[in-house]
Amino acid sequence: MKQLLIVSLFFLAISSCKPKAEKESIANGKEVYITNCISCHQPDGKGIEGAYPSLVKSDYITTDQTQRALKLIKYGSGFDAGMKPISLTEKEIVDVLNYIQNTWENEGAFLTKTQLKQFKINR
Repeated sequence: MKQLLIVSLFFLAISSCKPKAEKESIANGKEVYITNCISCHQPDGKGIEGAYPSLVKSDYITTDQTQRALKLIKYGSGFDAGMKPISLTEKEIVDVLNYIQNTWENEGAFLTKTQLKQFKINR
């Protein structure tokens, strides 16, 4: 039983370790989020019901929806009361997406600037 506990703790420790580049990107992304997103999506990512959507466990911002998230950041939602475009550098976009996709119970893959350039974002 004791060995099982030790093995379980070992695998838990390994799975929670992120490479330095990922940790730095997520930390930088938190700063971008605080500066540009927090007023609508709130510190806990839950948004404001009926006005701004939650980012918690949101299928809209998971890795397979990265292109949708990029379009929102670059061009906004297109609705008068919706999200407005945000002027961010490529690095800031990557960092904030890494932060959002890996916070609040979201489990997204790590995005790089190289991968970002592969997305074709049209209005």
